[in-house]
Amino acid sequence: MAKTLGGFNKEFWLVNAIQFFDGLSYFSVIIVLSMFLTDNVGFSDYEAGAWQGYFFLFITAFMFTVGSICDVIGDKKSFIFATILLMISRLGMGVFPGLMEGKALQYSIGGLLFIMALGTAMLVTITSTALRHFTNKDNRGKGFNLYYLIMNIGAMLAGVAVCDGFRNALGPVKGNLAIFTFGFVMSAICFLCAFLINEDNMEEKDEDDGSGEVKTPLKIFAEVWKETAFQKLVLFLCLTLGVRLVFTHQTMVMPKYYLRTMFADFQLGAVNSLNPLIITVGLALTMNFIGKFNIVKLLVVGMTLSALSLLFLAFPGEWFMAIPGINNLDQAYRFVIIAQILVFAVGELIFSPRFTEYVASVAPKDKVASYMGLSALPMFIARPINGFVSGLLIASLCYDGVKAKIETGNIEYLESPEFMWMIYFALAIISPIAVVALKRTLTQDNASEEAPKEEAKAKRAGGAAGIAKAPAEAPKEEAKAEA
Repeated sequence: MAKTLGGFNKEFWLVNAIQFFDGLSYFSVIIVLSMFLTDNVGFSDYEAGAWQGYFFLFITAFMFTVGSICDVIGDKKSFIFATILLMISRLGMGVFPGLMEGKALQYSIGGLLFIMALGTAMLVTITSTALRHFTNKDNRGKGFNLYYLIMNIGAMLAGVAVCDGFRNALGPVKGNLAIFTFGFVMSAICFLCAFLINEDNMEEKDEDDGSGEVKTPLKIFAEVWKETAFQKLVLFLCLTLGVRLVFTHQTMVMPKYYLRTMFADFQLGAVNSLNPLIITVGLALTMNFIGKFNIVKLLVVGMTLSALSLLFLAFPGEWFMAIPGINNLDQAYRFVIIAQILVFAVGELIFSPRFTEYVASVAPKDKVASYMGLSALPMFIARPINGFVSGLLIASLCYDGVKAKIETGNIEYLESPEFMWMIYFALAIISPIAVVALKRTLTQDNASEEAPKEEAKAKRAGGAAGIAKAPAEAPKEEAKAEA
């Protein structure tokens, strides 16, 4: 592990510190956001789902454009501006429910969600960009693995220490407010870390195209959309849309599903911490060799496992009572919840680090932030869709009081929470099937189609580590080969 942690400069660790402290807030906030909107702000299930959809729609819509802005103003200013927005929005959401009520409160929270979405979009985009700037082609693969490892440590602590800590100590309603106030403090720490960043220590600076022209964010945005490499990347990203819904379930659907199929004081944070715990351990064990495999195959395997994990939730709970040791429905639901988290975490462990590294590696050196921001296309569609769909499905199939019907057997499958998950599974499994079916379309006319095979041979022969080496040197060509 010591060897893995070495070889990175101060700025790399400052970027990861920002990611860690912001993660403590972000992951605890999104766990309770649905309950906050109903319990603290007064929205119905459907309205809460819709506002979650708006929030994530704002994030991904902003990510289409903030990348170009970040390319122009630089890493440090982008971090500072993003953290200021997050401080304002999180403090307001922690304080306003105690100062106002009714429509005034709901409109105010809607505005703060808009501000928080902009700050989140900018922070996510510039973090991935800065990681490329403060790593080099030799340590980039491990750098992105470390980033994902640290992010999941933050997510794990956010669930157990922050979410459950505040809700258990203060109660669900006051605990929700404390979580947002805590987020303000974390954003202030991130603001201080951003001031310590020295952009002169970049290991890989953006290249000037030699024209001497100062490009505006709009011009960069337009150029990116015209590039063949990005168009192929967008096609691939669109094919992952179905499975990306699964990545939004953990915060948009699961909290109310857990509380309404189990019991009201179910430990949301502890359960949500299982996923990052598994990923943290898995990354620590696999980060030094998983990058040696073909990146597209890993993405397909990760997507398939993520989709299949929903089958545990889609089958009737009574079926699992045939397993030795499971004697009642509560035990059956505990089993399917943990099994789903386990399989999904393995799929995410395989998929997410490779996805982030791949997009950053294939991006032209002068448009990294633009590529990272625009690569949010699947989530641009998945998050708002799941916001509105989850509101409808929860209100219809996982409403407050559904547990009593489940326990008495007075519920049909087509009216149960299990049917909700079968709908989500059908949508998710389309993604890996589509990627495999359209592989020829994705790779046609690629002059360097054999590059991944040659790269794998070179790595085995020379002991090279990290799949990012070749893409960093020839991003556009490798993008075609990997796709």
